[in-house]
Amino acid sequence: MSVRVAHLVSHPIHYQAPLYRELAARSELDLTVYFYSDASVRGYRDVEFGHEVQWDTPLLEGYRSRFLPSAARTGIQSRYGQRPNWDVLGEVLSDGYEALWVHGYAHTNAWLATAGAALRGPRVLIREEQTLLHGRPWYVRALKETALRALFARTYGLYIGEQNRRYFVHYGLDDDRLFPAPYCVDNDYFRRRAEELRPRRNELRARFGIEDDVPVVLYVAKLIPKKAPLVLLDAFKQVRERQQCALLFVGEGELRAELEAAVGPDVHLAGFLNQSELPEAYVAADVFCLPSILHETWGLVVNEALNFGLPVVVSDKVGCAADLVHPGWNGFVVPAGQPTPLADALEQLVADAELRAEYGARGAQLIRTYSIEACADGIVAACRAAASE
Repeated sequence: MSVRVAHLVSHPIHYQAPLYRELAARSELDLTVYFYSDASVRGYRDVEFGHEVQWDTPLLEGYRSRFLPSAARTGIQSRYGQRPNWDVLGEVLSDGYEALWVHGYAHTNAWLATAGAALRGPRVLIREEQTLLHGRPWYVRALKETALRALFARTYGLYIGEQNRRYFVHYGLDDDRLFPAPYCVDNDYFRRRAEELRPRRNELRARFGIEDDVPVVLYVAKLIPKKAPLVLLDAFKQVRERQQCALLFVGEGELRAELEAAVGPDVHLAGFLNQSELPEAYVAADVFCLPSILHETWGLVVNEALNFGLPVVVSDKVGCAADLVHPGWNGFVVPAGQPTPLADALEQLVADAELRAEYGARGAQLIRTYSIEACADGIVAACRAAASE
């Protein structure tokens, strides 16, 4: 029989919709997704982007979802201690679900759902993104040691990658209650778009202002301090002194004006690109870089870049590095916040077309295993284990 599962998550997220559709097609689960907020469907202003966002890919098709009245009153730019969605909690704890799958522990709903489930019967699964890569003040560490050990003692863990698995283990979650649910994108979609757009590569490059046939380094992320676009710009200028190349920034954010003031030759700012437009930037590029210095728990843009056969350079604060970037095999991992090591890694790839092709082909093969199907397999296994306990 199918396991009845209620999934609690903040709002419809474009990365997650393909996973929900895959799970809805699995006979082992009877899934209903409960959203705390409907803001991403209505359209909203992303504070970090500084931009109005209305995603142009389907967010709600192909799976069962529920918006209860509180969703219309709840925003998505939220932190710890948000007001609970009492209507959501009341329904999922009283409607006979065998498992509650909670996305993240930051929302008050996660803690209340776990406490309520201990009384009502359903088992709780948490899919969380955090890692141990970033230091915290001593009082935050102390609070987490107490609170998370208590929370994880009652839950199953769905880990997105190796660094995240270490996080769960550190806070006391036993291996027999840990299941892989690798962070993934819709690989089939991005590979299909890569094939469709590749014949138009020169046209697409010209659209971004890149006229010469030079290697292009691509950055796709918000233009905010923790993503370190200025570090990348400094590194690129070092490379540009020795090699002909270009740099393409895709994204918006508070550092846009500072970047515009500091750019030199062969630096292009594309601004915000929606999901249907992003593949054009990947096809136009030759190398991908994500140089984040803080709280990059995974970095799904790396998954996307690998589907386009791009070699990747990331910092050692990017959570997916342990899983998706093998130094000297499909890319490089460099110290965060240091332009010179980043420049050295980028220059190796900019200067060698054969190396780029070799690394890109390996990465494209590697990312096949980080698929929606593999993620769904882990979630199904966890739900069945939880329901059978």
